[in-house]
Amino acid sequence: MSSIKKCALGKKETLTNSGYLLSTVCFFERALILAVLSLSVLGQGASVEGLPVRVVRYDPPEQPLLPEDLKAATTLTPGQPFHAKDAADTIDRLFATGRYEDVQVDVERVEGGLDVRVVTTVQWFVGHINIGGDVRTSPTPNEVVDATRLRLGEAFHDGDIQNAEEAVRRLLERNGLYEAHIVTEIHDRADIQQRDIDFNIDTGLRAHYGDTLITGDPKLSETSILRATGWWWPIVHYSRKVTQERTSTGLGGILRKYQDEERLMANVSNRGPSYSAEDRRISSVLDINAGPRVQVRATGAKVSQRTLKRYVPVFTDLAVNPDLLNAGSLNLRDYFQSKGYFETKVAFEELTPDPDLRVIEYSVDLGPRYKLVHIEIVGNKFFSTADIRERMFLQESGFLRLRYGRYSEVFVERDSESITNLYKTSGFRDVSVTAQVDTSYQGHKDDVAVTLTIDEGPMWLVSELRFSGVEGFNVDELKEQLSSQEQQPFSDTSIALDRNLILTRYQSEGYSDARFQWNAIANEEQHLVTLTYEIYEGERQTVREVVLSGIRTTDLKLVQKQITMAPGDPLSLIKMADIQRRLYQLGVFSQIRLAVQNPTTVQEPKRVLYDFHEGSRYSIAIGFGAEFARIGGTTNNLAQPEGSAGFSPRVSMDLSRYNFLGRGHAISLRGRVSRLEQIASLNYLAPRFRGVDNRNVSLTGTYQVSRDVRTFSSRKQEIAVQVSQQLSKPTSILVRFAYRRVAANNIIIPRLLIPQLLQPIRIGILTGTYVQDRRDDAANATRGIYTTLDFGLASSIFGSQRTFVRGLLRNSTYHPITRNVILARETSAGVIVPFRIPADLSEFNVIPLPERFFGGGSASHRGFPENQAGPRDTGQGGDSGAVIAQATGFPLGGSALFFNKVELRFPFIGDNIGGVVFHDMGNVFATASRVSFRVQQRGPTDFDYMVHAVGYGIRYKTPVGPIRVDLAYSLNPPRYQGFIGTQQELLQCGQVGTPQACKTVDQRINHLQFFFSIGQTF
Repeated sequence: MSSIKKCALGKKETLTNSGYLLSTVCFFERALILAVLSLSVLGQGASVEGLPVRVVRYDPPEQPLLPEDLKAATTLTPGQPFHAKDAADTIDRLFATGRYEDVQVDVERVEGGLDVRVVTTVQWFVGHINIGGDVRTSPTPNEVVDATRLRLGEAFHDGDIQNAEEAVRRLLERNGLYEAHIVTEIHDRADIQQRDIDFNIDTGLRAHYGDTLITGDPKLSETSILRATGWWWPIVHYSRKVTQERTSTGLGGILRKYQDEERLMANVSNRGPSYSAEDRRISSVLDINAGPRVQVRATGAKVSQRTLKRYVPVFTDLAVNPDLLNAGSLNLRDYFQSKGYFETKVAFEELTPDPDLRVIEYSVDLGPRYKLVHIEIVGNKFFSTADIRERMFLQESGFLRLRYGRYSEVFVERDSESITNLYKTSGFRDVSVTAQVDTSYQGHKDDVAVTLTIDEGPMWLVSELRFSGVEGFNVDELKEQLSSQEQQPFSDTSIALDRNLILTRYQSEGYSDARFQWNAIANEEQHLVTLTYEIYEGERQTVREVVLSGIRTTDLKLVQKQITMAPGDPLSLIKMADIQRRLYQLGVFSQIRLAVQNPTTVQEPKRVLYDFHEGSRYSIAIGFGAEFARIGGTTNNLAQPEGSAGFSPRVSMDLSRYNFLGRGHAISLRGRVSRLEQIASLNYLAPRFRGVDNRNVSLTGTYQVSRDVRTFSSRKQEIAVQVSQQLSKPTSILVRFAYRRVAANNIIIPRLLIPQLLQPIRIGILTGTYVQDRRDDAANATRGIYTTLDFGLASSIFGSQRTFVRGLLRNSTYHPITRNVILARETSAGVIVPFRIPADLSEFNVIPLPERFFGGGSASHRGFPENQAGPRDTGQGGDSGAVIAQATGFPLGGSALFFNKVELRFPFIGDNIGGVVFHDMGNVFATASRVSFRVQQRGPTDFDYMVHAVGYGIRYKTPVGPIRVDLAYSLNPPRYQGFIGTQQELLQCGQVGTPQACKTVDQRINHLQFFFSIGQTF
């Protein structure tokens, strides 16, 4: 009897008299095991070595390797002589696959030879981790999964569960859940060697913050420190519940408190919070060392504390050391140089007036103030001056912005380096850029000119491009895609691009270990380079199968449609990540973990693992807002057709149900209520309809009451179905059919109170929309083009009581004139053409009021208040023979529109405030035949002419888009006649015996209009 101890498993294996056992885990033990086996063989008789192998059996018969891989790993063959070395080789090869935790070779002598039995214990791998119980937030289920340190696809060992439970328990305790109870269940999936693990957690009640003991040298009162933590509700002083985030925030609050007290070197540590089960409270010991007060000040120049806090990093790093103080000197120097003090010198000195105070004093020697008035670039031949200036940070002074220009020594170095890199990317390896500064440009004292002299040098070309080690690809095909080409510029940038492209190609074909090297042989005389790319391909890996786990309510077919990887395909990390992205786009999973099972070996096809955690199926959002503007709102007072400033609070709600029926569909109920609008809608969204990417189908039902037009309020009930398809990245099309019932209520103008306009109208309309978006930034574009074309047909075929064709075109372009100045333009043109007009209606009145074009305001024409452009009531009588009425001047909308807006956008103050000068022109017209580009109004009843407005605006950059303020001046606003009085008084006009005087007065749209909103105009 003999035995050996294996280092990896820490358990004993024996060699028995009845047979010969060989097992190993650590490769360096191989020699020892062979020696033990040889001694055992000698002890049983030398005739065993070399005896023929009668049969080789595996125990258990089902092995995790594919038959071909198992055969390749076994060097023991029936009919061949038995050698201990072959048994050791078999064990080594089986272990090298990573699929086995233990391998033993048992040899038994029988008549006719030897029976060899390979006894294996499979290696388990980590699979899906499910967090059950009442875990929702603090911590979240994903945080618990991360805490387990169990990584998908990696080897699973016996002690991993205990370690994971301990880590989860520590996480729960940091969140105040000291009474949590964890039950772990393991579910084996033997067919794929995967263990799925369920952590069922009963969190219990969460602890509250309890007594806090403060030790050390705090120098602040206990009350102020505890208040800074935020661990107690103010006033009532009731403790909050413990969470890890709240504890961390509380410690940060203490540090901020000390920072406010100028104690930048304070440190706080939370030593051993203890839990009391009796009252479920956590007591903490805060060890605080306040440190001395630190004052930072500047002499020699006026520097605000706000500026010092911005440029001296001791305030952000909460530490005082020479490196941070030196960085502050350089930052302040650059700050003053950017203000025109180009010769600024900054030094610092540390003073200690008393033990509890450290003073950091920055001495600033500003020197004379200069103005950067001229930047000259000389020596450039290959690149134009404009191309170089686009990459420069230096900038001449302007009238309103950068009054002294933008200059500093750092900026000069940065621009010189930027220009150098630009040339090197185009093959100019020997380029040099030198800067010369003239502080008396053209004899004007304190005017600075910077001259950048470029010595381009020769252009180096690639004379020959060679490859070595390429076997998996066609070299000529690969060459065509590279940046480095023969007789083209040689540069490190091109080589870096080639490296990324080549490795990406290899990785996409399963060569995950591919490596890239290059070398170049230069011909100094001819400035040519022979470039060689050396590729080490490595082993090509393939897919054994794709394993999905964690799917509970989602339809499996929905997920499988997105899996475009099949057994035998190359193991492409790029394709795997693309599939993961597509799965996320389903919108039903909160997290998708991606891994390769047994990733460290390359001898066999791999299982690709996608582990899903489904997101919440319900969400609710409630929002509050308000509108303040001269907009909408029908009223009994007819004196102000333009409207008056008013306040309208707004409440919105959105209730959504995601992953409906497990198909990734969504149902949303939305509502919004304000004084101007009440809307409720129910939407059903089916994304990727019939498995086609970027094809979405939605069904929407809407009920809406709107009062944003002064003349009337509209009521709409609509059901619509829409199909949208993205044709390419910038281009989409939408087809929509809507069937709606529209009605105009609260009509102000008496002559419109005729049956044809009061009755609700059914509209059935089929609409197609083409959208092309080539803007660089949808929220604040600086270049590109944006076009929408909308065409609709309302016909009796669709059950419509009004038949018309509707078209609307919008086109926006954005042209950078200089680096920071943008010329933006938007043109809108629309038309509604009715056909089959009823005999008792005119071409104008056949279109219901809610279906007409209304325009004017911040988004269409800033020369008008909101929805005040176009035809107005002139008191000309109704189509049904109504009595001629007094004019009211209220807007009626129209069947055609044309608007053109031009903006010149430029920096104004600093980097966040921009300015805009604009010109808006256009109007809404009664019919398409009455569109006119006239600029003069022919009379108070003529509204078919172009209204022009000019103005100025301010844009302030924010994370949600620019805040916009516009002041417009209308050059030729329309005049009209309006009625002074109430609607009841207007109805009495002209009646016999009525003493009421009915007079109209001349009115005009105000020349000045003011708008405030968020986002660019277009």
